[in-house]
Parts: sequence; C-alpha cells; structure tokens
Amino acid sequence: MQAEYKIIGGDGLEYGPATLDELQSWIRDGRVAGMTQVWRSDSAAWSPAAAYAELSGALARLRAAVAVSAKPCGFWARLAAYAIDSLILGAIFQLLWTQMGQSRLWTLPVWPAAVTDAALQQFLQNWQTWANHAAPVFYPLYFLYDVLLNGRFGATIGKMAIGARIVLWDGSPIGYRRAAWRWLAARVSDLFCFAGYLPIVLRADKRALHDLLVGTRVIYKQ
Repeated sequence: MQAEYKIIGGDGLEYGPATLDELQSWIRDGRVAGMTQVWRSDSAAWSPAAAYAELSGALARLRAAVAVSAKPCGFWARLAAYAIDSLILGAIFQLLWTQMGQSRLWTLPVWPAAVTDAALQQFLQNWQTWANHAAPVFYPLYFLYDVLLNGRFGATIGKMAIGARIVLWDGSPIGYRRAAWRWLAARVSDLFCFAGYLPIVLRADKRALHDLLVGTRVIYKQ
C-alpha cells in the first residue's frame, strides 16, 4: 500500500493526506520546503521534509530554483516598507491611545515655547513619563502586527506594498514561531542604534542581523 503524507503549512494548519506525487508537486509549487514538517503514514511520525529520502530530489531542485531566481530586497526598499508599516502602526496606536491616554491624562508632552534649561529638563521628564505609559501599549501592538502578518503571509503591509516577502533560507514560509523570534531579534538591533541593519548594505544577500540570527531573508516575490 502506497504511503500517504500530511504537512504542517506555513499558517500552522495541517494539510493532507496526499500521495508522494502530490507532495512533490507541493514542493514544486513552493508549499513545502526542507524544514516543513511532514507526516508519513507508515512511520506515523512528524519529521522535516529533508529527512525523507524520496523528497530529496524535489527539494534539491527547489533550493536551486530559489537560489537562482530569488532577488534579495535591498536597504532602500526595506526602508520604504518600514516607513509604510510605521504609518499604519502609528495610526492604529493613535486610535487605541486616544481612548486610553486621555482617560488617564497621559497626554503627549508639548515642546516648550521658551527653551530654557529648566523648561527643557521638564519636557524631557514629561516625555519619559509619557513613554513609560505608552510602551506597554505600543510594543504588544507592534509584536502582534508584525508576527501575525509575517507568520500568515510572510510579509507586513509595507513589504506587500513593495512586493517583498520573508522566507527561510530554502524558500519556505517562516510561520508564526519564526516570525516571533525574528521580531525579538530585530529589537536587538534597535538597542544598538539600529546597527543590526547595516549588513543589509554590506552583504550581497541583503540580510540584516535579525535575518542572520533566525535564518530568514527578505526577497522579492516571483
């Protein structure tokens, strides 16, 4: 009896059962890559697709095709995507903050009309107080925006706008877990004055520090 297969897709859902021929066609379509979890009926266990000898040929062809055809997304395009996402995220945050902040008198500090040492010091103190209140609202919102979109579609709205997506090294979807780790790794770059984004300029594959840390890359859609 021919073995049947199931997979866990990039959206975290289970697909199948499928025959070997169907599974190989999924590989050709980019739905399955080496790190995709695959279940085979005769072993009744989940393992990466790369662990199955019968899939090695199709996966090798997929890797070769991705390496040849994938065009990395450069610094300026990614900066444009970041700007778009910042505008959208800022608008969502403003909607939430208007209700929460006003009810608690957490208003945004106003730059002093007369800039004196005392006025500037007071402004900075007020800004720090406001930021302390805003951070517990903004960062969970930022996390959800980034992880849910990247985990489901492989791209935020900004990256969709420029025609880019985030994939693993072999072209497979990153999924929600990898998207969460990537978001956390990106915050490391933020802590060091955004120095982690410098490799985008220096490297031929345009991978930032957080891409290198979690095994992802940003490419243009084919």
